[in-house]
Amino acid sequence: MPLPTTITVIGAGSASFGENTLSAILRSKKLRGSTLRLVDRNPDSLDIVHRLANRLNVEWEAGFTVSAHTDHREALDDAQFVVNAIEVGARENLWRRDFEIPMKYGVRQPYAENGGPGGFAHAARNIGPILQIARDMEQACPEA
Repeated sequence: MPLPTTITVIGAGSASFGENTLSAILRSKKLRGSTLRLVDRNPDSLDIVHRLANRLNVEWEAGFTVSAHTDHREALDDAQFVVNAIEVGARENLWRRDFEIPMKYGVRQPYAENGGPGGFAHAARNIGPILQIARDMEQACPEA
């Protein structure tokens, strides 16, 4: 039985995470008829994901109401679920630096943002914006 709900995906334009998350949500039979709010600060990436979501919604007969927003605060009101997939800065360049700088000094760095000094640098870049999203959620959707 479907359980219509409101889901907000912040960072929906992500090259890897956004499309996979979008597919999983729209494929869920339990979520049919829900509201999906897509958020990304990059309007071009957001437009691509929004068009894809609308196409999949029709093709898969998912019955979602899909909207797109460049400001997360516009998409939080009464959301039951919020998925945070943000990445601050130029992801590829920063990930490369997070990996190469520790290696330059002889420190083994696990791949990507999964730990070590590069993982700390990644977390430090993202914590401020994530905390702001959490504060905004406390006001707009405290039960999410």
